[in-house]
Amino acid sequence: MSTSFGRQSFAIAALIAHDDFAYVGVGSDLHGNGGGFGFADSWSGNTSYNIASGSLNSPRDPLPLVGNSVSGVAYGDNRGIDRTLSVPLGVEGTSAYVSFVMQPQGILNQGAYNGWFGLALRGSTDIVVGMGSFSGNKYGLEVGFEQALTSTIAVVGKPVFCVLRIDFTEGVDPVYLYMNPQPGAAEPSAATASLINLNVNFVNRVSLTGPGGSAFDAIRIGTTFADVAPATSDFDGDGDVDGDDLALWRTGFGTAGAATAGDGDADADGNVDGRDFLIWQRQFGFDLTPGTITAVPEPGRGGPLILGLAIAGSALRRRAGARAYMDGRSGALC
Repeated sequence: MSTSFGRQSFAIAALIAHDDFAYVGVGSDLHGNGGGFGFADSWSGNTSYNIASGSLNSPRDPLPLVGNSVSGVAYGDNRGIDRTLSVPLGVEGTSAYVSFVMQPQGILNQGAYNGWFGLALRGSTDIVVGMGSFSGNKYGLEVGFEQALTSTIAVVGKPVFCVLRIDFTEGVDPVYLYMNPQPGAAEPSAATASLINLNVNFVNRVSLTGPGGSAFDAIRIGTTFADVAPATSDFDGDGDVDGDDLALWRTGFGTAGAATAGDGDADADGNVDGRDFLIWQRQFGFDLTPGTITAVPEPGRGGPLILGLAIAGSALRRRAGARAYMDGRSGALC
């Protein structure tokens, strides 16, 4: 189903919540881990989702992925692991956007109930994005007991980038799903699937769920499409990733809590740090002109050295500026 609607403003605001699974102990349980921000507690539930080494492959360049990911093998019953949001979603007159990367693992349809899996937003009414039990292996959207399938087929080892939009109103709360939208572009004018006649009311938890083998990465929750499909390391917005963008990152390095893309914040976590540099390095050479996403080969092993030199240069300039100032010389799918 494809539904057209008005686009939101493309302004970038702060993320509400973010977890890129940057946890230590690869192979250990996700249960009990509580990194990222915007959550009131740690992951809690079935002890069958483990921390996996590294991020999933980016399904849509140039989507920035850092940290690790989480993976669960096929299971003999329904399962889930949840995390509660610090502030529930659902204020009337607002929209919430949720993005994540998801990938089938192992053998498709293995596990209970035809091996369904998905990410769920839980509250007064559950919203699930994933592969259902009787969906013909297609991804779909479920709100309550209503379902809308997409044409995207689940393939083992092939990640997908999912973005949900929920419009909270006085009456029904339309829900729209975009499958593999272009990061850094404007919000699509048509949804891949939608359910627009149901009342969601509020959402207060995020859940990884289902007995099928699956992996997840990069959960972002924000108030605009740009928040959750970040504009990457084209910090100056000129359509490519180059040395000018590195210069902006250097200037903004160390900004914490309220950084924007223009400051050098590539992963939209509000900070300008080494992780943003690594995203810039991975994307160096990208041409982001609409319809012409291209890239040069990844940089080689000199990345850590370049990062060190860039940070050192930024720190030296900051110290020089401080000295000048002190001297007075500067002013369910189941």
